[in-house]
Order: sequence, then structure tokens, then C-alpha cells
Amino acid sequence: MNDIDKMLEYVTDVIKKAGEPLKKVAEETLTFERKEENITDIVTEYDHKTERFLIEKIQNRYGDHGFIAEEGDSKEQGFKKFTWVIDPIDGTTNFVNMGKDFAISVALYIDEEPYAGIVYDVMNDEMMVGVKNQGVRINDKPYSRKEPREELNNSMMEISFSAEKGFKENHGLDVKPLVFSLRGHRNYGVAALTIVKLAKGELEGYVSGRLYLWDYAAGGVILMELGGDFMAYPKEAFPEGHEIKNPYEPISYIGAVSSEMLGKMLKKLHGK
Repeated sequence: MNDIDKMLEYVTDVIKKAGEPLKKVAEETLTFERKEENITDIVTEYDHKTERFLIEKIQNRYGDHGFIAEEGDSKEQGFKKFTWVIDPIDGTTNFVNMGKDFAISVALYIDEEPYAGIVYDVMNDEMMVGVKNQGVRINDKPYSRKEPREELNNSMMEISFSAEKGFKENHGLDVKPLVFSLRGHRNYGVAALTIVKLAKGELEGYVSGRLYLWDYAAGGVILMELGGDFMAYPKEAFPEGHEIKNPYEPISYIGAVSSEMLGKMLKKLHGK
């Protein structure tokens, strides 16, 4: 086992420990605050507690590492040689309202490039780890998915009303032709787990009008390792590719079970 493998093993264990208190409080009536008066964007004390726990545990062992974390609780916020991109509770509304369908999402970047992604489905106790060019493991067992569907009329995708609004306002695109070409569409409200569903082939596509790096970084590694693809839209606005230089700016996200499906989605969005 090399040093990076040991690093990932350690952080995966830390993530598992971070999930334990969340399991205990998930069924309680939780209080929350809204961010910037946005009715849909909320934060709880557990978002902050989980983020601080993850950062402190990683810093204790790897003091020279950097962090890009959603709640901004790190003094070392920003890219370094080794950088951890952290969403302490992805799906906070699900956590508060339903007590399930939320995740801890952590990605490792090396030299500002994605290397590993860890998505922990807390209530289902499912730990998914993807490492660049090394595949994906679920609960430490190698994972491979079934052959994906490649026809739009047999596909299920996540496309929400907010995604429809965002693509219309920001890009002048109507997503309804894509929606109406599908077998069905859903809105799970948790980006990391949605991208995991995409990676597994449980969904064929995902369209979101507003994701930050911590929302898609870990899931993105897993998706790419299992043969999927994604992009920040429009592609020409992001010459760096998936990894934009300012992680604090949201992107419009289009993800697919394969590059072929991504192409089909783009054609529909462009009215072709």
C-alpha cells in the first residue's frame, strides 16, 4: 500500500466516524438557518460540526494539506499540493425533513486535479470510493455496473424545476423537450447521491442549473471511473474542462451515464 492509499484509507475511516452522530440525530426535529435568504439553501449546526470534524482529523495527520469546504470552516481554504474538497452534509434539506437521503462527500485533488472521490450514503451505510484509473469500490468491494441504456425514450434522469428555471434564465435553453423525450424524471435533492446513481446506471442523466465544486467533485471521479461523463455548461465558457479555477462559483451541470448519452442530451437541449 502506497502513501496515498494509506491517506485515503484513513480519510474514509474518518468519514465513517463523522456519519455516526448524524445517524443518531437524523430522526430528531432539527433547527436550521437559511443562507443569503435563499429559501432552498439551508445549513444546520451539524453541517458545521461535521465539516470541522473532518478538517481537524485530516489536519492532525496531514498538516500541509488544503481544503475547499462548503461551509468555509477551514483556515486553509484553497488549493494546495493535496486538497480535500468537502461537502459535510450534501442534501441538508433531506437530512432535516426526512432524516435520510443525504451524504458526506469528500474528494482528493492533487495539483488541482481530481484524484479520488468518496461519497458516503450515511443512513444506508454505503461507502463508495473511486480512484483515478483504479476503478470504484463500494464498502471495500470492487464495483462494476451493468451496460447502460443509451436510448432517451428508455431513460430516467434527474431534472428539477429549478434546473429548468436556471437553464432558461442563464442560457436561454428550454429543458422540456429533453424531459418529454424520457421515460421519466425525478428530483432527489442531493447532488452527490444523484451522481452516484448516474455512475451505477440507475439514472441515465442529470441536469442541474447550479452546482458548486463540493457538490460534484467526489461523485465526478466515481462517475468517470465507471464510464460516465459530465460537463460544465456551456463548454466553451470553461476551457479548463470540468475543473474550473474558481471553486466558489457555481456551474450549470450536465452529467450522463456515458459520453454518447451526454451528446444526445445536448442535442435535445439545443433543439436538434
